[in-house]
Amino acid sequence: LTNIVWTPLESGIKSVSLSPNWMWPCNNPGENDRLYEAVKACSDFAVELGINIPTGKDSLSMKQKYKDGDVLAPGTVIITAAGQCQDIKKTVTPVAVANKGKLYYINLSSQKHVLGGSSLNQIRNKIGTEAPGIEDIEVFKKAFDLIQSLIDENKIIAGHDVSSGGLITSLLEMCFPSNHVGMQIDLTAVGEKDSVALLFGENSGVILQSESDLDSYFAAEGVTCYPIGMTDDSGKLSLKNHNDPLDLDVSHYRDVWFSTSAALDAHQNKCAEIRFSNYKTTPLKFKFPNNFNGSLSRSSGTKVKAAIIREKGSNSEREMAFAMHSVGFEVHDIHMTDLIEGRKTLDEYQFIAAVGGFSNSDVLGSAKGWAGAFLYNPKAKKSLDDFFAREDTLSLGVCNGCQLFIALGLITPEHDILPKMSHNDSGKFECQFTAVTVEESSSVMLQGMEGSTLGIWAAHGEGKFNLPLKESEYQIPAKYHHDQYPANPNGSDYNAAMLCSKNGRHLVMMPHLERSTFPWNWAHYPENRTDHFSPWITAFENAKQWIVNSK
Repeated sequence: LTNIVWTPLESGIKSVSLSPNWMWPCNNPGENDRLYEAVKACSDFAVELGINIPTGKDSLSMKQKYKDGDVLAPGTVIITAAGQCQDIKKTVTPVAVANKGKLYYINLSSQKHVLGGSSLNQIRNKIGTEAPGIEDIEVFKKAFDLIQSLIDENKIIAGHDVSSGGLITSLLEMCFPSNHVGMQIDLTAVGEKDSVALLFGENSGVILQSESDLDSYFAAEGVTCYPIGMTDDSGKLSLKNHNDPLDLDVSHYRDVWFSTSAALDAHQNKCAEIRFSNYKTTPLKFKFPNNFNGSLSRSSGTKVKAAIIREKGSNSEREMAFAMHSVGFEVHDIHMTDLIEGRKTLDEYQFIAAVGGFSNSDVLGSAKGWAGAFLYNPKAKKSLDDFFAREDTLSLGVCNGCQLFIALGLITPEHDILPKMSHNDSGKFECQFTAVTVEESSSVMLQGMEGSTLGIWAAHGEGKFNLPLKESEYQIPAKYHHDQYPANPNGSDYNAAMLCSKNGRHLVMMPHLERSTFPWNWAHYPENRTDHFSPWITAFENAKQWIVNSK
């Protein structure tokens, strides 16, 4: 519940439904009673909150038998909360902003801070004798709905729940996403003299950053909200509780925090050491086109027919269709079977997009089966060949669609040695939010966007452009904003993120512009912008305008 509270729900806490997953070694001494008590506690809590538990699942045979004895898994329940979001654009993130407003802490448990079941106890091989719960359910319920109201009124800058690792971990995690954010924290007002329990106890709670006077706002509803400090740009977390001071270097503890992931990464990733060296030295910095105002720059006007081509295993066709539809395309869905069996051709279209995904489950390699479906089916091959032979057409291949057009040799047909796509240098599938810089090129879709550096999602396992000729032989309309992994997720030659034909009409890319069309798609979007669309919508506008002008 302290996770879902950060997105505005239709009716506050009443919007929430819970789905528990019970994992228990039933029919062993005492376990059935313990399960009953746990189920009843969850049920009573949900009833008092006024929310439902309509479904769930269970695994009640959590015991393994061996010759020398039985091993019982500890009884566990994992609960998923779901609710209808009323405005995803208002969702609050746990990213503190420097020099803005105050920080507040609410102890939602209404109990003293204890270490039972905490991560701190776990690494010390202890369990503890007292575990935190919720003392006053009415206070919890009020606090939840008050936070919801503040989010709806845009009065929360950042927010984070207190959970694994306790209060100190949550404060640091709010600093980690930015290179220079720090905090000045004084927890004396909380009234907990045991600093270890206060900092590492996992009592249910939240941290809020706001420019409003939240302590009086919550106090009016009977909820205690402690002002605990403010943010700065020092890169340090300076904290005290009564006479216990603590000064932490955020950069150092970010490395400590990341080191566990890096240790796991080293077992499956050829570039784990490079990732650990570079993850905080390649920050996202955006530069938008000068004339971009966040809305559609042209009237949609007359509908222009466009086709999305997909194969079994394709995805992202809905995101692509919506982006194209938004700028005035009449979008048609064409499956490969339509082309193979001759039910459809591409004769009536001037713009086609081959979408991302895992066509044919990548059994033969990325897009190899899809390419074969064109090469070895005469009707499909003729339809595509005829389309690319025309001079009034545009095409876009994204991710799997990029691999398709590269495999078919459609982007650089004038070259004797063709580009190829190969596995990422890391040897694994990469999914991350990165950024690309748009270069000068002949690309029709990216005209007017040159010099921009824009955030974009990348998700692929075979995304490396192998470009055997000199860089000057290629049209590379966009490069990753840094040439080192992980900013460049695949190790492409010349740092290429995109490639286009010499005439600029046919564009392929491994990152997903169609998954980055709205500000809320981005993992991070510049502050103080009220854009409805991200700058990537310009690429689709350019395509539409080029087709209109070509008639």
